[in-house]
Amino acid sequence: MLRKLSAVLLFAALTLAVLAAANFLLVDDVHSYSRAMLQELYADAGKIDTLFLGSSHCYRSVDPDAVDAALGTYSFNAGSSQQLPDGSYYMLREAAAQNQLKTVYLEMFYTGYNQSASKNVPLACYLLTDHMRWNSPNRYAYQVEMGGIAAFADLLLPARHGVAEPQEMPALWRAKLTDGYALGNYSYLTYADEGESYRGRGFVYTSGAPENAFHTLLDVDPEAPLSDFGWEYLRKTAEFCQENSINLVLFTAPLPSAYLYNTADYQAYVDALRDFAAENNTVYWDFSLYKDVDTLNLLVGDFSDAHHLNGQGAEKFTAILCDTIARENAGEDVSTLFYDTVEEKLELTPDQSIAMAHL
Repeated sequence: MLRKLSAVLLFAALTLAVLAAANFLLVDDVHSYSRAMLQELYADAGKIDTLFLGSSHCYRSVDPDAVDAALGTYSFNAGSSQQLPDGSYYMLREAAAQNQLKTVYLEMFYTGYNQSASKNVPLACYLLTDHMRWNSPNRYAYQVEMGGIAAFADLLLPARHGVAEPQEMPALWRAKLTDGYALGNYSYLTYADEGESYRGRGFVYTSGAPENAFHTLLDVDPEAPLSDFGWEYLRKTAEFCQENSINLVLFTAPLPSAYLYNTADYQAYVDALRDFAAENNTVYWDFSLYKDVDTLNLLVGDFSDAHHLNGQGAEKFTAILCDTIARENAGEDVSTLFYDTVEEKLELTPDQSIAMAHL
């Protein structure tokens, strides 16, 4: 019996050693934005009072340094690539477990809230759970929600989706053995050839401008402007904030007017979120419908593609977002800053991109 137990333990130890070696030799997590973001989130424990959540439209659009300079907060952008509603929910729980959060700003780019289920985009989950702390209950809860027991196979070789090319491996090994994981070291996170640079606390500054027309990713179903999955996690997020005395603000970073023009029934999405906000003691600000184009003067050159702001556009938007927050904090009815309808926006004050709507 003792011999069998020893054999089992030896086999387990050898298996773990092989997996650890494979992870070191093959897997590139050094270049991961979400690794650096989570590393900084944990390092900032106890400091954060303002949290931004959402997909790439969050981490490319809101600069925490500019927010703090304008509002006197300590903010953190916990967005991640393709972050879906359940990802935002579990990131909220992870941040709230270590900080006294006062306000959460949830970016609501509409495609994520129209996914039928998170399991359709498993990488969105792994980008976060690969780098959450091993003892975080949110890590495992998110994996179960995403893919059930099968999702735990990812823990055997975290970040396996980031296997390096053979020619890249020597540099990867050097990085891992030296300063690849050093807190605040962004040299490995900068993709100059892709026009991106990591600026800290989750913010990614992008360059470039749209090369093609502003075609839509997805039209909105007016009968179901959010999927059941989207509604479920939006409600969970709102309930968690209410239970923990956290102020929740829903917002959408500005989309080009040409993109709105090419997205059928986007108004149904706006209306659904405004109704939800009214029912849940919160607000929804869609900056695609912001009235004052002189103040938020977004040009085609302020976008990196058909629907993302670039870094220049992000700095313009962050300033307007902070102004809106400050005005609401002062008691102003900021709903008057936004058009009620997409039709009004496109007719009265579209941005410069509208000239490319038909291309």
